[in-house]
Amino acid sequence: MLSSKFIKFMKALNSGKVENLSCVVNLGRVGLRMAEEYSTRFDLLEIEQCLFLSQFQTPALEKSEKHLLQLIKKHDPIFSLMEYYDNYPYSYSDINYFFKGCLKSGVEISIKAVNPVTKNNYFKTLLKLEKSLKLYKFFMPWLDKKYKINEILKDLEKHSLEKFNLINEIRFTKNMEECLLQYKKFSFLKRVRFPKIYSYLSSNNMVVSEFIYGDYFYDLLRYKQLQYKDVLDLIRIQLFFMLKVGVFYNNLHSGNLIMNDEKKIYFLDCNTISILIPELRTNIFAILEAIIEKDFERLAHCFNNMSLEKLSKETINKLTIDLKHSFSNDLAQSNGYIIKFMKLFKIASNHGIIFDNAIFSIFKSFIYFNKLIEKTKGKNTDFENDFKIILMELKEIIKKKK
Repeated sequence: MLSSKFIKFMKALNSGKVENLSCVVNLGRVGLRMAEEYSTRFDLLEIEQCLFLSQFQTPALEKSEKHLLQLIKKHDPIFSLMEYYDNYPYSYSDINYFFKGCLKSGVEISIKAVNPVTKNNYFKTLLKLEKSLKLYKFFMPWLDKKYKINEILKDLEKHSLEKFNLINEIRFTKNMEECLLQYKKFSFLKRVRFPKIYSYLSSNNMVVSEFIYGDYFYDLLRYKQLQYKDVLDLIRIQLFFMLKVGVFYNNLHSGNLIMNDEKKIYFLDCNTISILIPELRTNIFAILEAIIEKDFERLAHCFNNMSLEKLSKETINKLTIDLKHSFSNDLAQSNGYIIKFMKLFKIASNHGIIFDNAIFSIFKSFIYFNKLIEKTKGKNTDFENDFKIILMELKEIIKKKK
């Protein structure tokens, strides 16, 4: 049954019909995580497919109600340190439940606890899928040739192990805080916050952090309270970490961002980060700069510079022509600006550019940027110009030493 649902999803991918991809939810949590993996793979899918798959989130699944005392052992030291706690969760994400409590010191805390049954079932399902696909790949060789299913499943397992081990959230949050402290002189970073984590109370199945009062981005979007200028600040911050620091939070979505009353933006669930080596950061910036300047010959050479395999001069010339033609076409069709240059990456891939895997986590951020811009832009906004200003500001910062 599981493998047949997967084959149905793969056939939906192969059909090219975006609306057919909704069947991925029938695979449960594994399906949603698989949709997340494929949503960044512009080298395998069309951009429209990537955008469609990026919309699926865990809340689309039914969840069983869990209480704090069902997830944390009664003799855990945390109970002796709390004045009170809520036994019912205030939020839910993936395999985790969030509970509010208050330490005897008066500090209000959030307790993030893993549901071990759901976690074990997730990896059992993933293992079943991997085993059943061995037979299907024999009869359907296009599964691996066209959609690299072996690579996707290995990445899915690796990313899931990293994400579901909450010790990583403690470690990565500390890394991001250290980066923030290192570059605190830049005024736009003053809006960034990471919740304080109480490591001595935490473990690989539980993270205790300060309770953050504020509004999740999905609520701000729903009630049209998120401002376009806030989105520009978020983009500036994320690009700074990508292009200057080389370490960035790679799980941006509306359930992982909170804005408090002081307009500070909190990055939550920092359990996955990406690292970009200096050479890759330089190449990414050069590509973005060539796009905003509409210098397609330079853009083709920039793509070639970062490719793991180099193109011939003739292919570079063809790539230049196709990049220019695509951008002009999208301009005429009034597609979103970010979608325009996402499609340029797809064209480069079609011409033989082979990207480092780190590019896919960058792509994930751009997909989210596109969603925010489309929902907050007004009639008089000019994101193309605003993006250019952000990039030029970062260029000056990147040139300078720490």
